Amino acid sequence: MTKTIMIVEDELLVALDVQDIVEDVGLAVDGPYETVSSTLAALDGMLPDCAILDVRLLDNEVFPAADRLRDEGIPLIFHSAHADEAQLKTRYPAAQICAKPSSPSELRRALHRAVGGEIG
Repeated sequence: MTKTIMIVEDELLVALDVQDIVEDVGLAVDGPYETVSSTLAALDGMLPDCAILDVRLLDNEVFPAADRLRDEGIPLIFHSAHADEAQLKTRYPAAQICAKPSSPSELRRALHRAVGGEIG
């Protein structure tokens, strides 16, 4: 069964780039979601196998959704230009952080670490 990666990103072009990277390695995409509220609503329907999260979204910062994902044991990859890395590492010690702009190879490596040998 193909693993599903949730993309939470409010910049359309960035979201499409991330979606291409996820699909290129053979994973399914859920999203992109542009707001905390739409992300939380999506989580009521299903949980992804991993989530790639921007910190600043259209309606607020991503932390309520990130907390829920963390509490469910979902691997997190923060992909943001506005992240305080030390703060993120304190709050989400198991999360990976890919600062924007990050290379496609950096995101692929993060996905590989998050979902293991499930990607091409």
